[in-house]
Amino acid sequence: MSLKENKTAAMEMSVGTIVTIVLLMSVLVLGLILISNIFTGSTDNVNAINDQVKTQINDLFGSSGDKLVVNLGSQNTAKIKQGTENFGIPMGFAPDDPAAWGANLDNCVYSLTAVNQPTYCINKGWSSVQNAIITGVSNVPFDQVDGTNGYALIKISVPDTAPKGCLQRFNIRVSCNGYTQETTTGYFDIEVVKKGIGK
Repeated sequence: MSLKENKTAAMEMSVGTIVTIVLLMSVLVLGLILISNIFTGSTDNVNAINDQVKTQINDLFGSSGDKLVVNLGSQNTAKIKQGTENFGIPMGFAPDDPAAWGANLDNCVYSLTAVNQPTYCINKGWSSVQNAIITGVSNVPFDQVDGTNGYALIKISVPDTAPKGCLQRFNIRVSCNGYTQETTTGYFDIEVVKKGIGK
């Protein structure tokens, strides 16, 4: 009788141990996925500036202290598949002096420039990379301004012929007419990813 009870207790303990190990492994995997998402480039395509996107950008203003932020994670990189059209990258600008927006909230604009260096896509077979930005590259107005912060959605189309694995940097310059002290610069990168089967 004692031997049978010991076997039952041992079996219950083994099952309990296995369940505990499985639960701990699940938590570990979920934690690793979360960390990976935080520290790698964004692959999410943003379709519109909505309240959720604004909240994320406002959080970046608070945590970074910068006037210009791009919502692409810590590496400021968007991974975009070959053949993708209208990939949206959200950006925000918060001038030190909100009056810089002007009475009609259209006084501040941004410009984008593809960086021309040997290691970037522009010199690896995708010479028309500047044309990939379909929302404009020179003195582009912000899509939305709430009186303090401005929000813009930069849209990029990557052709099928773009070389996979290449990286391209774009410099950003924000300026406000009559407020030279608000001129701000930044950047973001795109990494061209191989097009998937059937996509």
